[in-house]
Amino acid sequence: MYDGNTQDTFRLHALIFCTINDFPAYGNLSGYSVKGHHACPICEKDTSYIQLKHDKKIVDTRHRRFLKPFHPYRRMKKAFNGTSEIDSSPIPLSGLDVFDWVKNISSMYGKTQKKDGSHNNIWKKRSIFFDLPYWCDLHVRHCLDVMHVEKNVCDSLVGTLLNIKGKTKDGLKCCQDLVEMDIRQQLHPVSKGLRTYLLLECHTMSMT
Repeated sequence: MYDGNTQDTFRLHALIFCTINDFPAYGNLSGYSVKGHHACPICEKDTSYIQLKHDKKIVDTRHRRFLKPFHPYRRMKKAFNGTSEIDSSPIPLSGLDVFDWVKNISSMYGKTQKKDGSHNNIWKKRSIFFDLPYWCDLHVRHCLDVMHVEKNVCDSLVGTLLNIKGKTKDGLKCCQDLVEMDIRQQLHPVSKGLRTYLLLECHTMSMT
């Protein structure tokens, strides 16, 4: 770099202290597989999930364990999935722990890549950021972009509240999964003859 004040050049050192990205990019940069039954990079193999029978989706559960130990939401059952949560949140892996998992993983990049690793292939590659001498010492290495998270959550909420066709998450398959899980009886579909009716929640608003 050139210093205009001293009219001299100097060597500038840069530090990458974290990355800010959406969730798919999180997986690409960290080397963690953010898809499937163990998609949470914090919980790892302790990720709690439900495989929906009708909607064919994987739903991560037990988020209330990240609240404070005596938070009132932990004891609430009916408002959530019918169970209380008293267990503590998992401890995130440190940079050294992650490096121990991925240091022996060798990957061939491209469409014909071969995965060679342990830990049930949750970690699919060794991130290039571990070439930095300080990367293992960082407490937070990857961050989620709030813009993407807010947009997706907002679209889902507005689409469901206004019952927008094609945008609402309150469809037939979703209600059938509620029957399968035996929760939210007020949202169970009602069959009358050849027709099936979906009941709207009390907080659903009209677009008009």
